[in-house]
Amino acid sequence: MGWRVTIVVDSNLVVALALPLPYDALAVQAFSLWSRQGEWLIAPLLFEYELTSLVRKGVALRQLREERALPVLHQLQQSGVETIAPTPELHRLALRLAERVGQSKAYDAQYLALASRENAPFWTADRRLARAAQSAGLAWVHWIGELTTDHYPL
Repeated sequence: MGWRVTIVVDSNLVVALALPLPYDALAVQAFSLWSRQGEWLIAPLLFEYELTSLVRKGVALRQLREERALPVLHQLQQSGVETIAPTPELHRLALRLAERVGQSKAYDAQYLALASRENAPFWTADRRLARAAQSAGLAWVHWIGELTTDHYPL
């Protein structure tokens, strides 16, 4: 296998592999591409909790039948995204990045911190987060709607 790229992905992109979301086709396309290229997909440990929460939200919004919640959650946990445990360094970096992008909470900044530490692109379904991060000079943050041949040959 050749050179492999590390990519940080958010939980919303993974959930779009199983639930009907406005960007689900783009998420499927991105994961298919990343899989073919053998990319290393990672996320902070928070990702696991967010997957569970998003599956529950899918049930509450009637996008998913309740009896399908656990099988879908298991499927999403097998998506190939490796979770990375937090460190004091990552928490400090998350606090600084939350401030930099103007967030009052540091949940999303955990993804930013991991991507920053790993010198990796971060792909998100959160357009507002991507815009705020890009405006703060974090050019390695990408909204899934930006997925084009500029980033990858599709």
